[in-house]
Amino acid sequence: MLNDNWKLYKSAEADHEQKVSQSKLKKKLNYLINVFAQEYFAVLLADFTADSVEIARISEPVVPLLAQTLSRSSTYDAFLDFYCGQYIVEQEHAEFMRELDRETIRSRLRSSGSYSISSHHMYQERNCPAEITLIDVSDEQNGSECIIAARFIEDIVRQQTALKKQDDMVKTLVQDYNAIYHIDLDQDTFMILQAHNVVNEDLYDYTYRNMPFQTAMKKFVDEMVREEDREIMLRLSSCAYMKERLKKESGYSYRYQVTPLRGMQYFEMRIVRTRTAEDGNYAIMTVRNVDETAREELRIQREIERTNRELKKALEAAERANESKSDFIANVSHDMRTPLNAVLGYDRLALETDSDEIRTDYLQKIGSAGETLLSLINDILDLQKIENGVTTLHLSPVPLRAVIDGILTNVRPLMDAKKIHFTLDDSGASSAVVEADAVRVEEIFINLLSNAVKFTPKGGEVMMSVECLQETAKEISMKLVIKDSGVGISSEFISKIYEPFTQERSEETAGIGGSGLGLSIVKRLVDLMNGSIEAESRLGEGTEFTVYLTFKKADESNGLCPAKEKSDFILEGGKILLCEDNEMNREIATAILEKAGMSVIPAVNGREGVEKFLQSGIGDISAVLMDIRMPVMDGYEASKAIRAAGRPDSRSIPIIALSADAYNDDIIKVHECGMTSHLSKPVDPGRLLQTLQKDIVKAEQEGVDIG
Repeated sequence: MLNDNWKLYKSAEADHEQKVSQSKLKKKLNYLINVFAQEYFAVLLADFTADSVEIARISEPVVPLLAQTLSRSSTYDAFLDFYCGQYIVEQEHAEFMRELDRETIRSRLRSSGSYSISSHHMYQERNCPAEITLIDVSDEQNGSECIIAARFIEDIVRQQTALKKQDDMVKTLVQDYNAIYHIDLDQDTFMILQAHNVVNEDLYDYTYRNMPFQTAMKKFVDEMVREEDREIMLRLSSCAYMKERLKKESGYSYRYQVTPLRGMQYFEMRIVRTRTAEDGNYAIMTVRNVDETAREELRIQREIERTNRELKKALEAAERANESKSDFIANVSHDMRTPLNAVLGYDRLALETDSDEIRTDYLQKIGSAGETLLSLINDILDLQKIENGVTTLHLSPVPLRAVIDGILTNVRPLMDAKKIHFTLDDSGASSAVVEADAVRVEEIFINLLSNAVKFTPKGGEVMMSVECLQETAKEISMKLVIKDSGVGISSEFISKIYEPFTQERSEETAGIGGSGLGLSIVKRLVDLMNGSIEAESRLGEGTEFTVYLTFKKADESNGLCPAKEKSDFILEGGKILLCEDNEMNREIATAILEKAGMSVIPAVNGREGVEKFLQSGIGDISAVLMDIRMPVMDGYEASKAIRAAGRPDSRSIPIIALSADAYNDDIIKVHECGMTSHLSKPVDPGRLLQTLQKDIVKAEQEGVDIG
C-alpha cells in the first residue's frame, strides 16, 4: 500500500514538473514570437523529432502563401522543398536547401544556439532580399525544436548600401587629411576623428584626450610649429576667435611650417563651422600636408617676382634709355645747330657784304663750321654703329710704327696751330708687324690727342709714350700713354667722361667746342679690341690717359705692299663719267673736275651711267665717279653692270664710289661690287683729285684688271 502510494506520488510529481516545463516553454515561445512579430512576416515552429512544422504567427500579406505551402506539406522536408521551389530565386535553390536541411540546422544550433541566413524571395513579382533566423527552443538544447523566423530586409540592405557609400566617401575624403578633429568651442574640448601622420601623432596620444583643446593646441604648437608661425596659429585656433569668426563666415584656413626636426614641411589648418541642429558652437578642424603644393606655389611666386623684377629693371632701363635718348637728341640738336647757325649766318652776311676781303673771311668761317658739323655727324654715326654692334674690326698686317706715324700725321697740324710742345717717347716701342684694324687704332689715339690739344692752353705740353710690355712669338702687349698740361677734370666728373655728350663746363672750357662723343667712341673701340683704358686728372694740372692693347703678330711677308713711285700724270684733258642724282652735288663735283682741266659726262642714275659708258668709245672715259644711293639703279648694280659689259676697258676702268656710307663695312661692300676706291661725302676736292690721279695712273701703267 505504501509502495503504491509512493508510486502515485512520483507520478503526480512528474506530471506536475512536465506541466511546469511546458508552461515555461510556452512562455518562452510566446515571448520570442512576440519579439519576432514586430518585423518578421512569418514565425514557424519546427519539430525535427516529429518531422513537422506549424505556423506560430504570420503577417496578412503572406498568409495565402504560407497557408498554401503548409496545406501541401505533411512533413518538414516536404514543406522545405515546396517552399524553396515556390518562393526562392532559382540561383539560390541549392544553397537554401543545404542551409535549411534538418541535420544542418540541428548541428549549427547545437554549437551556437541560433544563426541567420540570407536569401532572395520572389514576392509580388519582385526579387526581395530576406533574412531567415533560426533559434533553438528545445529543452535539451540539441536543436530538435526551433523557431524559424523570416523577414524582408530590403530597407535594411538599402540603408546598409547607403551607409557603405557614405563610409567609402568619407574614407576617400579623409585620405587627403592628416588629422580631423571635432571641437566643442563652448566647452573647450575636442574629439579625434582622424589622425595618421607623424606631425599629429602626439595629438592622438591618450595624454591629449583629457586635455582642454587649447591646452593641447599650445603643446602641439610649442613643440612642433616653426617659431615664426606660432603666435598667429594660436590666435587663429583659440575657441573665442573661432566662435566670432565662424559667425561671419563658414570657414578659414592658415598655412604653417613644422620645425626643422620634422623636416620643415608645410601644413594647412582649416577651421569650418559644423552643420548640425544642436545648440552650441562646434567646429571641425582639418590638418593636411601641403608641402609639395606650397613649394610649387612658392617657386611660381618667386618666378613671378623674378619676372617682375626683370620687367621693372627693363622698364627702368627703358625709362633711362628714353631719358638718354631725349638728352642725346637735345645735345645733338644743340651741337649741330651751333655750327649750322654759323654756316647760315655767315652765308647771309657774305651775300650782303660788298667787301671781297670780308666775304672771304665769312666763307672761311663757313668752311670751318662745316668741318665741325661734318665731324659731329661722323662721330654720331660712328658711336651709333658701335653701340648697335654693327662695327667690326677689319684686321690686316700692319707695322706698329706705321700706325704711330698715321696718328702723328693727323694731329701734328693741330699742335702746330696752337704751338703745343709735343713729345713722343717711342723708345720702348716695337717695330713688329701685327694683325690690327689700323684705322680704328688710329681713331682711338687721334681722339685722345685731339682732346689733349683742345683742352691744353696755347703753348702747353702734350706727351705720348709707346711701350711694349710683353712680346712673345704669337702676340705683343702695348701700353700707350697720352698726357697733357691742360685744364684737367674734376674728381666728381671723371666717372662720367665716357658717357655720350658729356663735357665738364667751367670758365676754362666755356669757349671750347666739341660734341662730347670722342671719349665715348674711344672707350667703345678699346672694349671692342678687348683692351682697357684708365684716366687720371686734376683740375688745373692736366689729364693722363693710359691704354692697354694686345695684338696678334702677323706674318711680315704677307699683306705689305712696297710704295709706288710718284707719277707726274696730269689730269687735264681727262674725261670723267659722273653718276650722281643730286643736282647740287653734280654741280659741285663738275666745278671741281672742270677746274682741274677735265670734262664731265653727267648721269642722273645708275642705269643712265651704264648706258653712257656703253655708248662711249673704248678708252674715251678715264674714270667713273659713282654715287651709291641713286634711283632706278644704285651704284652697286651699275658698277657690276659696267664690269660685266665685256668691253676691253670695262674691267680696268677706275670706278670711284662717292657715298655718305663711310664705314669699313661699306667700303668692303664697295670693293666687292668691283669699285676701285671709296670717297666719303662731303668730298674733299684735294682728296678727290689725288684719288683720281692715283687710280688712273694705276690703270694706265699696269693695265689693272679689276675683276
